[in-house]
Amino acid sequence: MRRVNLRRMASFITHEDTLDINTIRTVFIAEHEKYLQLYPAWNHKATRRSVIASYWFREALKHFSLIMGVALIFTIPQCSSWLTLFASVLFAGIPALFSLTVFIYFPSFFWSFLPKLEAITGEQEKLAAHAQEATKCKRSQFQAPTLIIIYYVNCKISSTPLLPANDSSAELLNKLYGSNKDKLKQNLSRLYKIPSLSAKERAEMLKGVENARDFFKDSGNINISKILHELELKLNR
Repeated sequence: MRRVNLRRMASFITHEDTLDINTIRTVFIAEHEKYLQLYPAWNHKATRRSVIASYWFREALKHFSLIMGVALIFTIPQCSSWLTLFASVLFAGIPALFSLTVFIYFPSFFWSFLPKLEAITGEQEKLAAHAQEATKCKRSQFQAPTLIIIYYVNCKISSTPLLPANDSSAELLNKLYGSNKDKLKQNLSRLYKIPSLSAKERAEMLKGVENARDFFKDSGNINISKILHELELKLNR
């Protein structure tokens, strides 16, 4: 128990909690999300500066204030007047602040906090770039109805039977097209029950036919118009 208490005291005195990389990451993400809601153009460099300011004007001051608070608890009973107390705080606080800044806050900041913050900033920038790229790819990719129509046409051209509308087929098509497996399965099943499709489902499939027609036209394959026309007639019945 004594060893645990000494460890906690050492952690507090050396500012260890503030320097933990997971703590810094949590603060960084929270600050970034907070300001991003207020300012949509907010970036990671601005968050980095905000976290640096937080280190000095919140964490360091809080650390110093707590130390002075503990010192005051032991000092107050020994002071006969408020003037004596004020003088004690003044003459002890200024050297203490100087010592903590020189021997703890500055070294901790430059040798530990700042390098970790730089690493976290780079990490978050990469994650944001990957997320943005994934969003762009998702926006440019055809929706599941169009992908299934393209698959349907390819099956007709190659005289290959359609896959059954089950999870295995959806997983296989997902490997081919990279789209949502449930959506692929749902739209594949529509090809097996065209007469019972709702108006909304028919509209989605017809939109897929139009997109597929443009796709094959752009790819130079103009011999599939009959296949798409026949499917279009079935969907319009």
